[in-house]
Amino acid sequence: MDIKKLFDSGISFNEFIKSEDNKNPEIFKNRFETVTIDESIKNIKNSSRVSSVLAFAESWCPDCQVSVPIMAKICDILEIDFHILKRKGHEEEMMALCKEKEARIPTFVFLNHDFNVLDIWIERPKAIKELVAKGDNSFRSGYVNGAYDKEIIDELLEKISRS
Repeated sequence: MDIKKLFDSGISFNEFIKSEDNKNPEIFKNRFETVTIDESIKNIKNSSRVSSVLAFAESWCPDCQVSVPIMAKICDILEIDFHILKRKGHEEEMMALCKEKEARIPTFVFLNHDFNVLDIWIERPKAIKELVAKGDNSFRSGYVNGAYDKEIIDELLEKISRS
């Protein structure tokens, strides 16, 4: 699989927002504008090998509506190239990259300068995955309204700083 070619076929966050099949552009714009990420994260750029992030996402997906704007803002602050591909039509590539049995979204693939995969983040933060595993769905309203943004930001920054 040519990951660089796959990455290059993706679109920017702004193009994703404006795409004609995105029925919720305001959700993505508002999340990007209102999520709070401390500018001091810039200092992790020097120690990280991440130069690009490839996202697999769909605009209709609540998990994507929550996490894609956060990843876009982190990439904007850290000057990391960020491209998005739809899941539909890329399921096989996603499963091969993630070594998963199903293509879950959003998926963020952290890449170095040579487009080697450094790390991957899939779907939701650990705290939410733990609640779901217990059958607890009480998180849903708070999750889509930003209650777990800190957990998402921390996990994504950890992936970037460790890579």
